[in-house]
Amino acid sequence: MIKISTDIILHVSNLTKIYGKEFSLGPLKLGRKVIGANNVSFAVEKGEIFGFLGPNGAGKTTTIRSILGYLNIQSGSITVFDLDHQKDSIEIRKNIGYIPGDLSLYKDFTGEELIRYLDKFRPMDQDFLNDLRATYRVDLTQKIGNLSTGNRQQVGLIIALAPKPDFLILDEPTSGLDPLMTVKTHKIFRKLKEEGKTIFLSSHDLAEVQAVCDRVGIIKEGKMILVERIEDLKQKSLQNVKIKFSSKAMPGEKEFKGLTSIITMEKIDEKTFHLMVKEDINELLKVLTNYNVKRMTVNDASLEDIFLKFYESEVK
Repeated sequence: MIKISTDIILHVSNLTKIYGKEFSLGPLKLGRKVIGANNVSFAVEKGEIFGFLGPNGAGKTTTIRSILGYLNIQSGSITVFDLDHQKDSIEIRKNIGYIPGDLSLYKDFTGEELIRYLDKFRPMDQDFLNDLRATYRVDLTQKIGNLSTGNRQQVGLIIALAPKPDFLILDEPTSGLDPLMTVKTHKIFRKLKEEGKTIFLSSHDLAEVQAVCDRVGIIKEGKMILVERIEDLKQKSLQNVKIKFSSKAMPGEKEFKGLTSIITMEKIDEKTFHLMVKEDINELLKVLTNYNVKRMTVNDASLEDIFLKFYESEVK
């Protein structure tokens, strides 16, 4: 195993990856250029679970494949364990666990045969392997080709986690799992974190990221638009406010929209509004003193609300 001498396990700096080319032939524009990653920068610290959020097509898989050295990038630098992602890619891969989003396994092997086969190349922690066998309900005596998508995913998790690598790169790791298996998998992630392992978890599941991650990076159209601690993000960003007025005398929609703290506004019925307020509600409270409020509730926004705000408006 690589001796880790830094608190930064992964450092991505100004990563740019462009697919395809465009060129002109007289007045015609031919070809197609697609930007997979555009000047992406972030770092993953030792012993943390870092969530990488964005919908399909945002640039998550491009970034992961670039980290693993599977893609040639146009510019930028990537280091894992202080090693160059391309020059030292073989050495890096010896010391990480990886689950791709498009997991594909040898269909003619049984689960146990695959475990024994891979154990010859990369020894597994046998005690932890037995724990994983007990945790996951997949029948390892069955050929992988006969297993359901969720059961194949369990096999993939077992073979990625069992060597107990120092760094895990997981792309949609709980895809296809039922809720019980998802909860058990999250417990395993937290246990590995307690042992000092580092996890980079790419997902579009906001509940999963909120359940296990310490920090989150949000990527949009190939650009990183936010990197922040989950708790800090939740505390400072948004509040959901529901107001019911006691009479028809109430602020008009224009008055609400004129407040800089109001992100969104929805009129539920004649006397009730739902507002999304950023950071400070004092501006709103000053307006409400001029009206009769029957009921008002204020709740911290969910990670989903926060994600949507940043994804739609990129307000920071």
